[in-house]
Amino acid sequence: MSIDPQKIIEYERISPLCMQPLVGVMPGFEIITRDEFTLISSVDYPSPDANRASILQASPETIESVLDEIVAYFKERGMPAAIMLSPACSPADLPERLLKRGFTRQDPPEAWMVMENLQTIKRPKVDPKITVRRVEAADVPLFAEVMAAAFEMPAEWVPVLINVVAPSVGIQGFTHYLAWIGERPLATLTMMRHQDYVVIGSAGVLPEYRGSSTIFNLAVKVVSQAQDEGVNTVLLQTTLGPVFERFLRICGFKPAFWRVGYSLE
Repeated sequence: MSIDPQKIIEYERISPLCMQPLVGVMPGFEIITRDEFTLISSVDYPSPDANRASILQASPETIESVLDEIVAYFKERGMPAAIMLSPACSPADLPERLLKRGFTRQDPPEAWMVMENLQTIKRPKVDPKITVRRVEAADVPLFAEVMAAAFEMPAEWVPVLINVVAPSVGIQGFTHYLAWIGERPLATLTMMRHQDYVVIGSAGVLPEYRGSSTIFNLAVKVVSQAQDEGVNTVLLQTTLGPVFERFLRICGFKPAFWRVGYSLE
């Protein structure tokens, strides 16, 4: 796989741009974008997915002060410092520098998948038994319950998820979905849009329905809406490994690059 580092940076910057509307409406949520790095932090949602620095771009002479600043930022908030390294990060010896500081490499790596030229893609057939509904404000507690069960989170995470999801309902660019069989909700997915890009997140299926066509139906619904809105590129990230990546290829995605996480407790 060969991809221009500038294209990687372009892709990596889409997620923070998609989430920018949450700043000011979600308490404790912050996005810092600088030439040297991008940082996302959420006091109310202490998940590694929502608290990390990325797109590190520094010289060998300045990188140590940049790392000092990132570590101090997370330490002030009582969180482990988390940094995601992609092939576009610099300097090249960043992994060695992080390990020397006591960071631990997190496995598996995060695969970035992309679906380009969306307007030219034919929509596949879906299972008529599975319906997909848009989440409204009143549906947020149910969405949180299904998401927690799908990701096998402890029950105490449900109120946290409610607090995180609720402010985004109705904000331009954010759409949450639930998939159903009859009256049984069984999967979640979130679509975030910035210009002609869409980022897919929160895609989870209840354990007993994994391996079914549920997530496929959900993805088709989101991609179809993105097509209708004129979107050209869809991005998503996953750490679920080669089997799920193979499924995403069947859905029309292709691998773009991988990021590796490093954490300092």
